[in-house]
Amino acid sequence: MGRMLYILKTRCIIALWLAIVGALSIGSAPAQDRSSLTDEVHIFAASHLESLQDISFAKKKEYCGLIGYDHSGQLAATKAKRGGRDGCRPKDEPDGFRVVDSYHTHGGASLDSDTEAPSIDDLEADIEEGVNGYIATPGGRLWFNDAAAGQATMLCGPGCLKADPKFEACPAFLPKGTYDLDGLIERAENDTGEC
Repeated sequence: MGRMLYILKTRCIIALWLAIVGALSIGSAPAQDRSSLTDEVHIFAASHLESLQDISFAKKKEYCGLIGYDHSGQLAATKAKRGGRDGCRPKDEPDGFRVVDSYHTHGGASLDSDTEAPSIDDLEADIEEGVNGYIATPGGRLWFNDAAAGQATMLCGPGCLKADPKFEACPAFLPKGTYDLDGLIERAENDTGEC
C-alpha cells in the first residue's frame, strides 16, 4: 500500500511540474489554432486585434476602436485609437458605419495589473453601452464581452493571438473561461499581485 501511494504521489508531482513548465513557456509558444472560431465577426476581430498586438506591447498602451459594417455593407474596423495603460475609449463611428462591437488590446505584459481577463470596467462599459466587446491580452487570449448576457467569455486561450515576448503566465492566477460582473469583482478582490 505504501509503495502504491509513493508512486501515485510521484506521478502527481511530475504532472504538476509539467503543467507549470508548460504554462510558464506560453510567451514563446506558437499560436493556438483558431479553427474553433467559426463566427465571421469573431474571426475578423481576432485578425484585427492580432495586427495591433505589436504596437500595443511596444507602447504599453491599450488600442481600441469599433467593428461594424461600412457604407457598402462590408465588415470593417475603425482606425485604432491609442489609449492609456489601463483604458481606451474609441472615437465615434464615422458616417455610414453601423457599429456591431468594440475592440481593444490590453497593452504590454505587466505584473502590476491583471491583463489576462477583462476588467470590471471593460464588462460594465459594454453592458451600459449595449455594445459587445473583444479584448486581446498580452498572453494572446481573445475575450468576447456579451453585453446583453452580461458575460465575458474566453474565445481562445493563450497564444491564440500574438503574445508579448515579455509575458509570463501566472499558474496561481489563471483566468476562468467565463465571468459575469460578480465573477470579475471576485477575481479583482482575490488578486494579491503575487504569482
